[in-house]
Amino acid sequence: MGPLDLVLVLIVALLFFLAARYAWRHRNHSCGGDCSACPYHGQCGRKEKK
Repeated sequence: MGPLDLVLVLIVALLFFLAARYAWRHRNHSCGGDCSACPYHGQCGRKEKK
């Protein structure tokens, strides 16, 4: 394995780690973002971005 292969493996490992961390932090968010079609849009606790 050359240095370029090692760099590519590290980049793939970093991307995998970041994807897993994002999935873990957002695992309980069931909101899809389409509030007009949601039956709970009146009671939604989703925070809107400013």
